[in-house]
Amino acid sequence: MRILTTFLSLAFAVVSFSQSDCGWQPDSDENNFISVTDILAILAVFGQADVDQDGIWDASDVCIDPEACNYAADPSVPCEFLDAAGICGGSNDIPALLIGSWALSTAAGAVEVGPSPGSNEWYSSGSNGLQSAQYDDIYTFQTNGSLIADYNGSIIDAFADYSEQGFSCTPIDFDFNASDTSGDASTIELSAASTSCSCPFIGTNDAGLIYTITTLTSNTLQLQAQGDDSNCNEADLYFTFTFVRLNNESGDGTGYPAPESYPGMTLVWSDEFDGSAVNTENWTYDLGASGWGNNEWQNYTNSVSNSDVSNGFLTITARQEGSSYTSARLKTQGLQDFQYGRIDIRAKLPEGQGIWPALWMLGISIADGGWPQCGEIDIMEMVGHEPGTVHGTAHWGSSWNVHQYNGSSIGLPNGEHFSEAFHLFSVDWQEDQITWYMDDQEYYSITSSQMNGQPYPFNDSFFFIMNIAVGGNWPGYPDASTSFPQEMIVDCVRVFQ
Repeated sequence: MRILTTFLSLAFAVVSFSQSDCGWQPDSDENNFISVTDILAILAVFGQADVDQDGIWDASDVCIDPEACNYAADPSVPCEFLDAAGICGGSNDIPALLIGSWALSTAAGAVEVGPSPGSNEWYSSGSNGLQSAQYDDIYTFQTNGSLIADYNGSIIDAFADYSEQGFSCTPIDFDFNASDTSGDASTIELSAASTSCSCPFIGTNDAGLIYTITTLTSNTLQLQAQGDDSNCNEADLYFTFTFVRLNNESGDGTGYPAPESYPGMTLVWSDEFDGSAVNTENWTYDLGASGWGNNEWQNYTNSVSNSDVSNGFLTITARQEGSSYTSARLKTQGLQDFQYGRIDIRAKLPEGQGIWPALWMLGISIADGGWPQCGEIDIMEMVGHEPGTVHGTAHWGSSWNVHQYNGSSIGLPNGEHFSEAFHLFSVDWQEDQITWYMDDQEYYSITSSQMNGQPYPFNDSFFFIMNIAVGGNWPGYPDASTSFPQEMIVDCVRVFQ
């Protein structure tokens, strides 16, 4: 019994490293040492059969206990097990990396169409080149084998001259079909019989029911599909769709997604607000009711009634307290500051007369020389009586009496409000140049040549500020039409360099 125990202990120790190719097969020596093949043969008695005797369990083997047969080509990637094509998952199991919510990428080539699989001969979407009714579609794969397709009420209908049409079709049952031949790819097959629409789809409604997984990582899902007609019959066109994972699966996930990566860039810092309180390693507070240079009315506090973290979101709340108002102004000053990068902040905004939300940055030199010589980068500001328009602005000047500023604004189409869904507010900040984006749409840029004779302060390090002001010189003041409380919900702040 002691010999068997020692043997099995050694067996499991060796198996834990069986996914690595050591380039040496003990059996070939014929020296009677215990080999990987010997161990796997013994474990086959218990139902774990390495049929091809390659030292690992994969789709060609017998595995009645997936947990016991767990392995991954890259141990850093969470995965049940891999199929023969390297897709995380396995025979008839939903891939671990597929579970979660996905939206079409805003990068160029997110939707491509051609006469053969993988071709973009007929069409390739540009950067942010799709319509908002396509970007706000969210596809959530669930462990119970269903797909929740949230089309946010409408789609771009390929069978109605690519016009925007109301649409609902969820949940959708699907089968994950793992490849069982090396080099083949796994597929997702949608079931039309179990949905509220006759032809369920992913990406565009002229794609078919079967989607081949060509790429599946923690951040990216790429699918290829043959097209179909309005009766769900196969047609002679082929699609390639590229999706990005939505980071938060809790709370309100509607709106424009925040990419988790950019080509040639690294995520150097972020706050995803995953905890149960504001992270004091990242954020501190400005406090008080001093008017803040703009004759504002709010009193900034650090109370959880004005700023709290839950369900993956930071919520800043402006409240009416009798005849006065409270709010919060968080900043990273002295804790986190940055010089250059792509900065993304995904947020849903408040609205109303006299409400003034802002996501912005100040130069760290404010502690020495004050404002405006330190420079100010307003990533996003909104005056609440214009709930469908946001502004991006830069401020500079060696002193108050030579204060300079310039910027631009961008609006949502069709009367939409920034309070209705999440949007992505960004700057691409490089040496001597800053460019502003909303949902990846560029709308303003400034360079060091536009300072009107004043020093260019934007090559220094800056820190973040997020706040809701109540009243002030620019937005005016609350009136009878203004409702309270008003919330700015922040999903994430990310810095890529």
